[in-house]
Amino acid sequence: MQAISMSQNKYKQLTKMNLPKEVFNTEAIIYDFRYKGEEKVFKKLLNNMGVNLANKLYTLEMLDVNRKYLPENLCIPDYLTIVGGVVEGFTMPKIEGINFSTTLKNKNITIEEKIYYLKKIGELLHQLEQIRKYTPFNDFYLNDIHESNFIVNPYKKTITAVDLDISRVCSKANFASRYLTPLALLNSVKDKYKIIEDNSSSLGYVEADSNTDLYCYIIMILNYLYGENINNLNLVDFYNYLTYLEKIGINKELIEIFKNIVSNKDNENPYDLLDTLTTEQVARSRKIVYKK
Repeated sequence: MQAISMSQNKYKQLTKMNLPKEVFNTEAIIYDFRYKGEEKVFKKLLNNMGVNLANKLYTLEMLDVNRKYLPENLCIPDYLTIVGGVVEGFTMPKIEGINFSTTLKNKNITIEEKIYYLKKIGELLHQLEQIRKYTPFNDFYLNDIHESNFIVNPYKKTITAVDLDISRVCSKANFASRYLTPLALLNSVKDKYKIIEDNSSSLGYVEADSNTDLYCYIIMILNYLYGENINNLNLVDFYNYLTYLEKIGINKELIEIFKNIVSNKDNENPYDLLDTLTTEQVARSRKIVYKK
């Protein structure tokens, strides 16, 4: 992977990117950056030392080496960034659009359009499943799938995954994931999700695989329906909510896929069932309606 070197003076002149308040970001400072006439984003890592940095560099290198196998709607980092002789982070192409977190909260965007983008994320996960089956890059998982890690282009009707430096490649490292935590619903299932017992060389709590990627994706869908983070519910409340979804007429096959995330069955990708959701069902799924 190629590198960009800059002086401390040039670094101090960079402008921080204004991120919407709903965008979840804890591990880096994001700057606008221009290189060779192209608009980019510079992600300055807050933890750029030791094992964490080594794992990041490995992940970035593997993404770069295998980029020919990956779809266009993954924002693959392109340059390491060295400031004053120290690796401080990396750059990636600047994706024009709106953060998906912002899109979901925008009352001027229709329910149908929001479901369309949720479906697009599921289609991306299906693509990655095919890549793992049919290319040499057979051990790649997004890991930290949540609303803030996608950019929507409302004009092209596309959605792009960002923050790939915290993905899992070639069984090397596991990074933290917003929905894979000690307090998550997944802890109600034994053995299905691989808890990392010795995290001395990892910031992650769970080893990323196809089940965890689909778990996070399904949590995103349920968060949208519920209107809050459903990952914070206990198991009884989660089942009660799914029973309510069934009563308001949501597709039973879709509900079964939701239930699977807290069972020993492998998770399934529900993207092709999202079109069954009606505007009325989504409105009645909200916590404020459910509690009444």
